[in-house]
Amino acid sequence: MRKRSWRTPVLLLMAGIAGFGKAETGETPLEAGFPAGRRGTQRDPFRSPEAASDAPRPPGLAGLGVTETVVRGIVRYRVPVDGEDETDPSAWAILESPSGEGFVAAPGDRLLDGVVGLIEEGGVVFWLGGDPDRHVFRPLARLAADAGGGV
Repeated sequence: MRKRSWRTPVLLLMAGIAGFGKAETGETPLEAGFPAGRRGTQRDPFRSPEAASDAPRPPGLAGLGVTETVVRGIVRYRVPVDGEDETDPSAWAILESPSGEGFVAAPGDRLLDGVVGLIEEGGVVFWLGGDPDRHVFRPLARLAADAGGGV
């Protein structure tokens, strides 16, 4: 019986990695395995399709993506009734963009790739594309002093 040598597969693997046998087009063997038309047009799988376009964004809250928002605060209106404070169901969220610009948003306000759905005690629920079944919860951002139990 003849033993199989491990050297042949290793040499073939090394030849493929090193780029021996490049095609006339300048592609490596790994690149040649994928269709040329799709390589440059694929989108980032970690960004929502609505926000993936390179088109100029509208100004203000409408140009802010759901995944880019930071919830800085929640404001509720309290109405005194017979000496007791009762919370009105209406609330506003204070949102911040990556550039530091602040916005006040109410339920139903449109963003680039979603809608402000619900404003809860601990954060904001966004509906991607306006669909309540596709929701994203963004928690209220905590300050560094609150997170560390400091000052």
